[in-house]
Amino acid sequence: MKFRCEHRFSGISLADYEQLYFNEEFNLALCQQVGLQRTLLSRDVTDGKIHRVVKVAPDRQIPPAAAKVLGSAKIEYTETVDYVFGSGRGTWSTVSSLMTDKVDSRGTVQLSGDANSALRVIAGDVTVKMTFVGGIVEKFIIDDVNKSYDKAAEFTKNWLAKR
Repeated sequence: MKFRCEHRFSGISLADYEQLYFNEEFNLALCQQVGLQRTLLSRDVTDGKIHRVVKVAPDRQIPPAAAKVLGSAKIEYTETVDYVFGSGRGTWSTVSSLMTDKVDSRGTVQLSGDANSALRVIAGDVTVKMTFVGGIVEKFIIDDVNKSYDKAAEFTKNWLAKR
């Protein structure tokens, strides 16, 4: 199931937004606001490229039918992001803590803008290969992703307003 989240931020240049987007202090505060536990596993910035791996545990329950099949009411995942500063382009992928062979999610990060605003577009595809409940879990994940990015955008706008 495909998804796309798009948000514009005023009062920040694209270059400054790129730095903010990958800033650890900012990300910890943002994750706390949107209900995600986040642990940085690795972060490497070399030659203008970042490779970041984080473990994420959303503070939310999955639908009961899916929880029964999965054997857990929560899904945690490890997210890997690769991004080239100045290009506006990157990729992301996640590996679920449950049934890793049945859940696939990956996509792109696109940042664009000018001296006065930045546009963030996160797009991706979530596939859950489980008879009867795969679609339910995909819909739950995508709804949660959309809500989280909307909350993240609001947090970011407030963060920028306080600078």
